Amino acid sequence: MKSLVRLAIVLLLVLALASPGLARIAVIETTASLQNSSQQSVDAALQEAAQTAVRGAAAMGFAWVQLLRASVRGDMVAVRILASDTEPDDDEDAPELDSVSERF
Repeated sequence: MKSLVRLAIVLLLVLALASPGLARIAVIETTASLQNSSQQSVDAALQEAAQTAVRGAAAMGFAWVQLLRASVRGDMVAVRILASDTEPDDDEDAPELDSVSERF
C-alpha cells in the first residue's frame, strides 16, 4: 500500500512540474482599400494592412508573426499572417504553413 501511495505522489509531482508544450497560434487577415491601381497605392495599402495585422497580433499577446499571403482583390489589398506566442526554435517546430493557409 505504501508503494502505491509513493507512486501516486511521484506521478502527481511529475505532472505538476511538467510544462505544457502547446503554443497558441492564430491566422489573422486584414484588408486595406486601394486609392487606385498604381504601384504606390498598392504598396501603401499593403503596408497599412500588414501593420494592422501585426498590431492585432500584438494586442492578442502574440510575439512572433510570419507573412502567409498578400493579395489584391478588386479595390482592396488583403494580408494574411500567422501569429504565435512563441518563436519556433527551428524548422521542425514551425507550423506547416501550407496546411494552415489551406484551412483558411
